[in-house]
Amino acid sequence: MPPASDYQQENIQQPRAQKIKQRINYKIFWIMPTLGSIAQLLMWWTYPLIYSKQLTAGQWQNNPLLMTYSVFLALTIYITFNRQFKSVLNYLLLIVPFILLFFLYREMTIQQVIILILMPIALVLIHVKWLNLQNIFGLILFSGLSTLSLPVVIFYQQNTFLTKPFLFSLFPLFLCYLFYMCIIFIPDGQQKRITSLVFGTILLLNILSLSWNVWTFLAIVILIFTWTVLINLDLKQQYRMPFFTILQAITVLLIFLQQSH
Repeated sequence: MPPASDYQQENIQQPRAQKIKQRINYKIFWIMPTLGSIAQLLMWWTYPLIYSKQLTAGQWQNNPLLMTYSVFLALTIYITFNRQFKSVLNYLLLIVPFILLFFLYREMTIQQVIILILMPIALVLIHVKWLNLQNIFGLILFSGLSTLSLPVVIFYQQNTFLTKPFLFSLFPLFLCYLFYMCIIFIPDGQQKRITSLVFGTILLLNILSLSWNVWTFLAIVILIFTWTVLINLDLKQQYRMPFFTILQAITVLLIFLQQSH
């Protein structure tokens, strides 16, 4: 048989390249939401449990429904933010946390349920265009509720009480949400750079006020590198949420490790 021409070889290679690209896109479709959701869960669950070890407290109240709720909420936040609050799928996903809260109501106090329901309500409000919350006001609302909603309930489940020092110690988590999620709510332009500079500076000053150790130093390096280089990268929309959520989780965990020593 005569050897295949360059044109025929190119036609053979094209389907192979398309299959490889489809496999990569399929893996990204699952890997990115998984990593982003795990990062979110680590920020919510790690510190309340670390802080609780320093206290003389009651037994852990096993509540798989709370864990299930947090998993679905983290996944909902990832997908809705990654789709820029525009997909119909977002509204369908937002129903799930409310359904889970109906079952949680039977196992938790009304105060805990109220704290938990504030987060999905805020996500719904952020999606309502005429409220104009897809900006710095929405960023502050989301950051505040992400800081106070699940971590507070998790801590209470662990200890059956709350303390003011614990609540105050969540301030760096709030600042991390403001800084790293800024690119989601304010994705372009000079306003993004100015807002990230302001919140990044406040976060940096907060970290510098903590006791110094290797975890503090690493958190500062990541923060400065993120603002000077990474936050100015022209990332595709589908990569912004997982990229900055993972960076935020690393920074938060480093700060929490510093506070636990």
